[in-house]
Amino acid sequence: PLPTPRSMSNYPTSTQKRFWILTPEDVERRRSDVRAKAIESAKETRLSTGEPLRTDAPEPLTGAEETLLRRYYEVKIQKVCSAFSLPTKVQATAISLFKRFLLGTSLLQHNLKVMMLTSIYVACKVEENYVSAEEFGKGMHEDASRVLNAELTLLAGLSFQLVTYSPYRSIEGFHHDIRRKLSNAGGGEIGKLTEEKLDECVAVARKIADKQLLTDAPLMHSPGKLALSALRSAARILDLEEVLQYVQGVEKQSIEGGEKGNISQSLDAINELVQMGGKEPREEVVKDIDRKLKVWRTSNPAAKGTEGDGKVDGRDGKRHKSASKQQEVNNLEEAALDGS
Repeated sequence: PLPTPRSMSNYPTSTQKRFWILTPEDVERRRSDVRAKAIESAKETRLSTGEPLRTDAPEPLTGAEETLLRRYYEVKIQKVCSAFSLPTKVQATAISLFKRFLLGTSLLQHNLKVMMLTSIYVACKVEENYVSAEEFGKGMHEDASRVLNAELTLLAGLSFQLVTYSPYRSIEGFHHDIRRKLSNAGGGEIGKLTEEKLDECVAVARKIADKQLLTDAPLMHSPGKLALSALRSAARILDLEEVLQYVQGVEKQSIEGGEKGNISQSLDAINELVQMGGKEPREEVVKDIDRKLKVWRTSNPAAKGTEGDGKVDGRDGKRHKSASKQQEVNNLEEAALDGS
């Protein structure tokens, strides 16, 4: 396996590795299944209320539109964490929890602003950097009670599996390993590589890791591979042959240690994901998608999650509020989205 710093030593037995590292096909299948389930559930509820299905009914979001909306809120998580001066580990954990949650439930059914804030709130607890829901609510113009009510929904959607390892820890592990080699070499440099150049490379790698978090790479690859890919990309940008040789050495060591698959191909796949989707969506595009989602949710009163009442789907049986009550709650959710 890939070498990891001491803080990563429990990753091989973690719930992240066992349940949340998936194949691209698995990720696509889960999203497709929950999307189809949400759409079908909305149709069934409309029929149960006696309302006929219209041929001109608004269309739900496409898969591509859902991807852009997810990424938009993942970028928002990064910005909120920065605004609250939260450490990188909180940001990484919040994005991971948000991603995982939306693998088991459709974004068509939830107020994403509330779930975004709830992901950060829970991540602060997980990483022992507590910030109260009231403080988040005040800073984001959101009712703190909605965040608190959504907490159980989020936790249940994650099967209470909250352990998260990010690429930043591994980047620091590789950083220390290369620094040690520099020290042992004498003179503080290996070839053209100096401590200053190494620090610059690590800084670039961390920025690349920021972009990785906006893709599906954290759902498909270990944090060690994410870190190694970021380090390799940074070394290529800065033309640091010594770091590239170090990466190749880690790949060879991993293969000799029993790592399955082609490490280089995995790093290439991660880099491709970053190039394809590691950017913030354009604001005007997201606004159009958000408007389309609002129209669909308005025409499907049952298309809502449980963050407004604190209940968890399936845990309390088939309890349904009246359509009018659901519409009232939906209107409140849409007002919150307007403020995002």
